[in-house]
Amino acid sequence: IASIRATLNANKRYPTGREASLQRPTGRVKVWFILLRNGTLQDAGIDESSNSILLDNAALSTVRRTNYSAWPESSWPNQSNHKFTVTLDYVPLN
Repeated sequence: IASIRATLNANKRYPTGREASLQRPTGRVKVWFILLRNGTLQDAGIDESSNSILLDNAALSTVRRTNYSAWPESSWPNQSNHKFTVTLDYVPLN
């Protein structure tokens, strides 16, 4: 789980564009996602919104564009997929 969180944080991007520059939203987004054992993303969504559509969309984009590693049989035995929940923090640069 720690490696998945680290991978997501490495791939996380603060929203860009005019609206993000003007609003400069800050917040936390709690996302859920289901991975197949081979690391394929099956589904994803927002568990707790940041109350900013820009940040919520950025978090979902992060989950969707990340490449995940397969997880070993010893983790969650007899499951072909697993639901993960991660909180991503967003703070504007500068």
